[in-house]
Amino acid sequence: MTDSRLSRRQFLTHTGRLALGVATTSLLAGCGSNAGGGASTPGASPTSPSGGTSQGGTTTISMMGWGSPLEKQNVQKGLDMFQQQHPDIKVKWIHVPQDYFTKLKTALAGGTPPDVFWTGNLADYVSRGVVMDITSYVEQDPVIGKPDYFIEPQEKERATINGKWFGIGSCWVIHHLYYNSDILEKAGVEPPSPEPKKAWTWEEFLENCRKLTVDASGKHPGQPGFDPSKVQQWGVSWPTWSLPRDVLVFSNGGEAFTPDYKCHLGEPEAMEAIQALADLAIKHQVAPQAAQMQQLGMSSWQMLASGKLAILVDGSWALQDISKMNFKFGCGVLPKMKKVVTEAQAHCHVICSRTKHPDAAWQLLRFLSSDDYQLGLCKAGLWLPSHTSLLTEDGLKRWITPGVHPEGYDKIATEYLLKYSKNYFYPAGFEQADQILTSALDPVWIGKMTVQEAFKKTNAIGQVNQVLQQAKAKLEAQL
Repeated sequence: MTDSRLSRRQFLTHTGRLALGVATTSLLAGCGSNAGGGASTPGASPTSPSGGTSQGGTTTISMMGWGSPLEKQNVQKGLDMFQQQHPDIKVKWIHVPQDYFTKLKTALAGGTPPDVFWTGNLADYVSRGVVMDITSYVEQDPVIGKPDYFIEPQEKERATINGKWFGIGSCWVIHHLYYNSDILEKAGVEPPSPEPKKAWTWEEFLENCRKLTVDASGKHPGQPGFDPSKVQQWGVSWPTWSLPRDVLVFSNGGEAFTPDYKCHLGEPEAMEAIQALADLAIKHQVAPQAAQMQQLGMSSWQMLASGKLAILVDGSWALQDISKMNFKFGCGVLPKMKKVVTEAQAHCHVICSRTKHPDAAWQLLRFLSSDDYQLGLCKAGLWLPSHTSLLTEDGLKRWITPGVHPEGYDKIATEYLLKYSKNYFYPAGFEQADQILTSALDPVWIGKMTVQEAFKKTNAIGQVNQVLQQAKAKLEAQL
């Protein structure tokens, strides 16, 4: 696939950064499926400012989203299924593999915005007035409107604002560990468990990473003569952009952003966790810095598959590609500092407020929120389900796929996701806030400053809180 690392980070943070190791290469495509039921009567406007048209009894609407080549292929399969079920609706699939959010902003500002589009931060788009309130559609739908259809209250927490539905989450995705089974077996390290109750402590994690980090002379970090400039095999790669950074904050009892629109990353628990992340490379020398990754000229997935890396922290979406790299691997839960936790999030599907075909757009949106569509993307290893029906014993059998999902992966879905995940709260203004935090923390990842020094010098937290309060006021004015 083409270099999609930037696009993935654009989805999850709208900016993103590389740090310890490299953030991985894949995008979240839209998630959904077929909820069944008949189509509402599509709008009959002959031309639509949102790109939709009506001709000869067929309504044409557009959908804009991103995705790697493999994801694009899987999404197209779903759209083909939708159009078979709805021959009166034709979907123009606007696939944007790179620079998605810039192109989306341009489309929304112009005369032909998409009828349906994907967004990472729902609140930002609601605050701009470009997202349609779909509350009545959701509540009146005989399938999607059922109180036990989605995993709750998580779905309402991410898809509603002030009790109003403005979108529907595509799926759920979380961060967890990937490991090269042969490397761990050779080093005598018992693999991390997919069961949350058996998560490594932070001390166990560090010790195992030391055993798995080896230089050209066979020495490990902490041993006399160990040369970090000649490491042949790294213990771990833990990216430092917002999600993998902040999940460690959660594990240490801290917070990132909260619904009162405050940033808590300057609090002691958060700074301690962020420093621990930086110390994997700076102090413990078990993780490569960005410059070392660039010198290797390999992605973290390639390093894991080729034996240059023992353990990788990455999103569940990476399974789609890692499972096709022809090496023996497994998955486990993240190590814990004070508690076992992972962050849960995913992009939302929304309808443009300017669409002239709201009923046709809703039919597409509800299809993207159905089991039929979500099943294919869960089978591929791209997503985890957001529907309760797919997390029952029978439901798991419908998408857990040998050759894609390693042994024990059902525990990742039913235990780790359902019982130990924490919704990542994306406030309006997140993009600008994340840029401030990323810039402030850049010196930390190369050992030039501590986290406390970096935040104090830049007043990053104060700047972020000011941005968030301004964004909150703008959002409230739209509601």
